[in-house]
Amino acid sequence: MTDVSHLQHQVLLTASPLQRVGAFALATLAKASHPEQLSAKQFEAALDTMTRHLLATTDVHKAADPGGFWLSTSYMLWPNSKINPTARAKQSPPERRELIKQWRARPAPAEWPGAPCAYCDRPACKWFGKVDIPLGASVEHRNTTAPGHEGTPLCYPCVASLWAFPYGAALAGGRATAIHSWDDTFLAPTTQMAVQRTLAAAQTPPVKTKPGPYAHELAVLSAVRTYGQRIHSGVELIALSNSNKEQLLQTQEMSQPIAEWLRSTNTRTDRRAGYATLVAAQAAKGVPGEAFLAKRAFGDTTEILRRTTAHLLNQVSARRVIPAEVTGMTPIVYSYCIEVLNMDEKEVARIRDLARRLAALLGQDSRPGPFGGFMRANAKGGNLYGWFRSQSVQWLLKTRPAGMPQTLLPVQDYRLLFDDDNAWSHRRLLVFAVMEALVEAGWEPEGSADELKDIADVAANLADNQEN
Repeated sequence: MTDVSHLQHQVLLTASPLQRVGAFALATLAKASHPEQLSAKQFEAALDTMTRHLLATTDVHKAADPGGFWLSTSYMLWPNSKINPTARAKQSPPERRELIKQWRARPAPAEWPGAPCAYCDRPACKWFGKVDIPLGASVEHRNTTAPGHEGTPLCYPCVASLWAFPYGAALAGGRATAIHSWDDTFLAPTTQMAVQRTLAAAQTPPVKTKPGPYAHELAVLSAVRTYGQRIHSGVELIALSNSNKEQLLQTQEMSQPIAEWLRSTNTRTDRRAGYATLVAAQAAKGVPGEAFLAKRAFGDTTEILRRTTAHLLNQVSARRVIPAEVTGMTPIVYSYCIEVLNMDEKEVARIRDLARRLAALLGQDSRPGPFGGFMRANAKGGNLYGWFRSQSVQWLLKTRPAGMPQTLLPVQDYRLLFDDDNAWSHRRLLVFAVMEALVEAGWEPEGSADELKDIADVAANLADNQEN
């Protein structure tokens, strides 16, 4: 019995993301640094806090009334529970309080089912179902207990963690949205902030506000960029509803490489300088750039680079052939290719070396035309290979800068651009690298107004190719 009593407050982290978020929320309510460090006194205090919040709703007439925050939440996550029974309107506040206390009470060991907890394998204290488990695995597993089946066995610390889950989530629009990661050191402060926001929201009158585009994804972006340590796992965005009107469980994952890279755009000075341009490049009509960046960080990582290079090409003008933003984007573009798109670092170095040779070749001519020819060759319908064949001859005939090889396009570089699974990405990167190399070389083209405008038109056409 001593061991059984000890287990009744000992929270363990399990393989369930909802239980893990709830466990960290429980630790926050108890003012503990980690769920598994909760003392019996802290555990009981956190349970009392959550029960007190539910009891405060017993005098509330409707969920939309002031003080109805947790009553409203119960319809979303705990439908048909003791806090919101069908006959609630006919119950007195004392009757409601008694039912809530019964619901959240710890079952006596004599009543335990003799089954292991489905999450942690310790002795379960009761069979549970939809009322307490907010969609465990999918909508198909909506916790509706089948006839003749007892339900899901859970121990008291695990079901308490599930009760605490909404504290670690954003509760709005009929859905609970939570940020989860298997990196506990990231999950802890992220959940702490969510708990603080939830407690603050519970104290304010209900206000219907329309969230901006991709608001939940944007919250994840903010969380990873402001985190102070290296992120060691991917970050999940979980949205769910367990209401009788809608059952929903959606999970998106931001992979660890881009989560850590996005964090670096805030912590590293060289990358932070280009972040504003990166954000501006992602914007679309009606969707701010940072919101779209957040959305694309969940699985559309190639599009982020494509939009960035297209944005820079669209900045080419008759007044400034090479946009000023190119220089500030150098650290951010190359690090993104290597750390997020998993390009080989040596291959990226080869592309940059090739770009320097091309800049040396193109920069020998002050007219903008040769640079325009390079961009035309990269556009849809262009013949980049044919352009390299003709320029290789010029490279041999003209005086080359000291230290540069005789061959303009070695076999290894040819394979990167024309015979590689990532050939199109390599060509896209080459365009950026050539602009970067021309800036480094101090190239400032001269020509007629029509010639310079033609360059801007060619760049805009190439940008359209990259966006489509």
